[in-house]
Amino acid sequence: MISIVLGLFFIALGLWGIFDEFYYVADLFKGAVPVALMFCGTVAVAAGWIPPGKGVNINE
Repeated sequence: MISIVLGLFFIALGLWGIFDEFYYVADLFKGAVPVALMFCGTVAVAAGWIPPGKGVNINE
């Protein structure tokens, strides 16, 4: 029960922080989006570079 109450409190506190400091949150997302795109692009290139069947076999 205490974890639910604390979870709701932290969600409310986070929402208040997003609305109170909206421009800082927007700046964070503006800076994080290009980094996330580069990371996803690197993963996509690595997935295309490694041939199928050469990966780790989890069934063994």
